[in-house]
Amino acid sequence: MPKHLYENWCDIKQTDVASGRKLYLITEKAGVRAGIHGEIVKTVHSHYEDPRRLAARIRRLGFNKASKIIDAMLPKSKTARSGHLGEIFATEVVPAVLPSFRVPIKRLRWLDGRESALRGEDVIGIACEKTKVRFLKGESKSGVAITPTIVAEARAALKSHHGRPSQHAMAFIMQRLFDQGDSATALIFEEYLLTKTIPVQELVHMVFALSGNDASTQLQSDLKGYSGNIEQYAVNLRIEDHQKFIRSIYVK
Repeated sequence: MPKHLYENWCDIKQTDVASGRKLYLITEKAGVRAGIHGEIVKTVHSHYEDPRRLAARIRRLGFNKASKIIDAMLPKSKTARSGHLGEIFATEVVPAVLPSFRVPIKRLRWLDGRESALRGEDVIGIACEKTKVRFLKGESKSGVAITPTIVAEARAALKSHHGRPSQHAMAFIMQRLFDQGDSATALIFEEYLLTKTIPVQELVHMVFALSGNDASTQLQSDLKGYSGNIEQYAVNLRIEDHQKFIRSIYVK
């Protein structure tokens, strides 16, 4: 089994921009997309519905009827599809570039409507080490062309709440973890929600861009311009046929 979605699909190039600041450019390996497309679709579906629940529904109702339910969850507009896929691929990139972190919930399972976007940070991850807990705060952007203005929007979102995840987002994850029976992790979120403040040195920021263009110059400029003390990562997943690729995921 691959360690992460990108292992058999993409090449990952790392650039050390400065101390504590890394840039990753992710590009597709030539000729492999067709063979891995089904796994990509399966991964996307898992962000809308628990695969175990979906499999049980298929066994109970048959594939055709079960597919109607997952189809009702998937966005139809280009804007929503692009935004959702950016968040999904940002979540899936965490084990590839920050393997000590895990993203404990898939947020899109709790959408109010399939064209909606959830409030709060796009990605919040947690790394539990022997003597400390670290948090990842990530913002995703998706578009045919990622511009400096779009990167600046992501940077502004990361700077909000003094660089920390919002109280709303922390509470949302805590509640979902309790619902899923992961009380151990839920209690950590509860502790930092109610009685502790996340130290700056235990924070990590990530800007993720899913784009048709090479956005590495824009992302590198943003990393160089950052003046704070929080560890910084920027990731660009470049899919040259951006819109065609997104359509192939959701139409499939």
